[in-house]
Amino acid sequence: MKGVFVSSGTGGHIHPAFAIAKVFKKHGSKIYWIGRRNSLEEELATFENFKFKAIKASGFRGKNIFRKLLSIIALLNSFFVSFIFLRKTNPDFVLTCGNFSSLGAGIACKFLNISLFIHEQNSVPGTANKLLFGFSDLVFEGFPDAFKKNSKVVYVGNPLREEILNLINTGSQIKKSHNKKFTLLILGGSQGSVQLNSIVLKSLKNLEEIKNWKIIHQSGEIDESRLIDFYSKMKVDCKVKSYINDIGKQYDTADLVISRAGAMTISELIYMNKPAILLPLPWATDNHQYFNATYMKRLGLAEIVVSKEENSEILKKVISDLASNEEKRLLMAKSAKLDTGKDVAENIFKKIYEFNKKKS
Repeated sequence: MKGVFVSSGTGGHIHPAFAIAKVFKKHGSKIYWIGRRNSLEEELATFENFKFKAIKASGFRGKNIFRKLLSIIALLNSFFVSFIFLRKTNPDFVLTCGNFSSLGAGIACKFLNISLFIHEQNSVPGTANKLLFGFSDLVFEGFPDAFKKNSKVVYVGNPLREEILNLINTGSQIKKSHNKKFTLLILGGSQGSVQLNSIVLKSLKNLEEIKNWKIIHQSGEIDESRLIDFYSKMKVDCKVKSYINDIGKQYDTADLVISRAGAMTISELIYMNKPAILLPLPWATDNHQYFNATYMKRLGLAEIVVSKEENSEILKKVISDLASNEEKRLLMAKSAKLDTGKDVAENIFKKIYEFNKKKS
């Protein structure tokens, strides 16, 4: 098969798309990629030897009239560029993973009679995926019931990074501390989060027990020096990193995680069976992080704290309660044990292969 993948924007859209694309590559498919120039997706496509086609793309929401007009012009440009590229390459399918970069190529599929598949990572569909739903042949959900019931909607879950899957396969994710230091992992997202960092520091400031803990804190570049200074003054055993590259190893070490509620972080926490305190990003589009977090809470694996500085005392109480109660953390982890994560990309490959086989 020949396939074109379209994904851009944040790592939450791009990494799942590449996890799926690598499975297609393993099965002998020829892969092309449509995305933005000088971007993460171009870097990864080059590394994987996928032929890359650059487009211009920009979202509409939250912009003034002038910028919306520029976004419409970029959309028209991406449609014509994608149309010409797809007609030339003549792929068996196109798979999009959200973000406005996918709109032009998705619409072009309708004119060229090319099979269009969508993967939605979040529990609330993004605008681009909502708009492309009517043009699509199959829609894959990262969370159950993200879309209304429809014969073309299939729940598969979110494809995880290899380093996470390798740890899951060892069966090492549920375990007692065995006299090691309690370890708290704090994640503000790949770009960090000044607001989350401020709330967490305010909560930890008067927690005497943190002097006996080990803390790993992903700070983001802007906040790194502030956090190093804070933990140094508190005399806490802490590693502050602007970005954590070996995230699988850090998940495996952690007893408790404090995080935002992006789709891929939630999926990784669930499949690693990691108890978590979630502070959903307040300004996330359609409040999708809150709904992601709610799904994890329903599984019994998370507590949710509204991300406001005035809630630092509430966060402090939740941290203290979970840190001091190992049995509760173990119970949370075991209640959410799922086994579908490792096969997501393979399942998507099989569904697309079977669909195109019937179509031909």
